[in-house]
Amino acid sequence: MANGKKFTYSDLSKKTGISIATISRVVNKSSLVSDDTRARVLSALAECGVDVSSLEIRSQPDERLIIFNVPSLKNMFYAPIITSARAMAMSKGYNLLVNEDPLTYESLDSFLRLLKSTKAVGLVLANPMTREGVERVASAIPTIMCCEAVPESSVTYVTVDDEGAAYNAVKYLHSLGRRRVAFINGPASFKYAKERNRGYLAALEEAGIACDRTLVGEVGPDMDFETAKAIAINMLNSPDRPDAFFCISDVLACAAEKAALEAGLSVPDDIAIVGFDDVIASHMANPSITTVRQPTTQIGTLATEMVIKQIENNADDIQSLILGTELVIRQSTTLSR
Repeated sequence: MANGKKFTYSDLSKKTGISIATISRVVNKSSLVSDDTRARVLSALAECGVDVSSLEIRSQPDERLIIFNVPSLKNMFYAPIITSARAMAMSKGYNLLVNEDPLTYESLDSFLRLLKSTKAVGLVLANPMTREGVERVASAIPTIMCCEAVPESSVTYVTVDDEGAAYNAVKYLHSLGRRRVAFINGPASFKYAKERNRGYLAALEEAGIACDRTLVGEVGPDMDFETAKAIAINMLNSPDRPDAFFCISDVLACAAEKAALEAGLSVPDDIAIVGFDDVIASHMANPSITTVRQPTTQIGTLATEMVIKQIENNADDIQSLILGTELVIRQSTTLSR
């Protein structure tokens, strides 16, 4: 392209009201731009002295691919989200590919190369990210964060009120007369872990209970059953054992229940237990697990719908969403006597 005078994408964005990312797609001859938007960008480029005759539209790719990135498929929480995300993608004529990768600063370059090599047109991102990291990814491909969020960045997200959900769960346990509520959390790098920890502490403070750090444990992103069980056993063997567990995953709650029952304790008479997510394990446990139900189908559907709007340059009406949760009462907190 011949250039008559100096200009930047930022200048064009201010001139046209069109995002820098969309301008870049026009210049790179992407087909994922509406005719009207393309015409406005080309007109602005021509006014800047650019020869736009070579900016032909690419032929439509046979497969329009969206990547759904998760930190670990061992965490069964992601399964219904992925299912609903795939259904939404297919309904709009896209394919969805699941990528299991616990993204780090060191692995980000290879992930970006993967996005390029697969010719992906959009990304749903369920990994914790720094502001710098997520904005770098979003500058390369239309991106929506799912479950995780970086509110200080410009990247749109769909998540739940983790802090409020944790606060309500622990407050409920206090309403049952439980004063030593143990807390098994996930990795502190995750948004959900940080916010659920804040909710746990807020409920303790409101009840006038000091936080006992011996009652707080942490597992990795896989939500490993055996690790959680070992943590619970250690807590239950202490001289001043807990009388309840709040776990940030139903798998962890099942592990705490197993540890309590093997120790000869009654659930819920001796130990009350609340989990999180409402996965199938919470129904199958005996006693069944009281849990915080997340709107998983809605999360996956909305995140995918939002990224498709970005891909198709219809993102003006999308905004970040924080969804509510529901405490589902089951046998693990309902006294049998």
